[in-house]
Amino acid sequence: MNRNATLATLVVSQLVYVLFIVVWLFMAGMSVMMFDSPDAAGNATTWLVFILILLYPVGLLAALIAGWKRFSRRRYKAALIWNGIPLVWIVPLGGFLLYANLS
Repeated sequence: MNRNATLATLVVSQLVYVLFIVVWLFMAGMSVMMFDSPDAAGNATTWLVFILILLYPVGLLAALIAGWKRFSRRRYKAALIWNGIPLVWIVPLGGFLLYANLS
């Protein structure tokens, strides 16, 4: 990709990622409900999912910093790859919502 296309992609996608912070706040608040079951506190899978939900802002920050750093070094493809890190959280959520609405 050229510079202008990469710049536009970075700006638009990162604005969308920042808007997902509102969704993340709701998800983080509701994720505490996973521990309602008495056995959930000792379940490693529950803790793993809980920690993964809480790590979205860390992934977002890493993507923002690394993406713009690669962009400034004219490594446009690497910038776009680093910019895709938040999709690790967004795509499964979107898939779940799509599945819930279509079934």
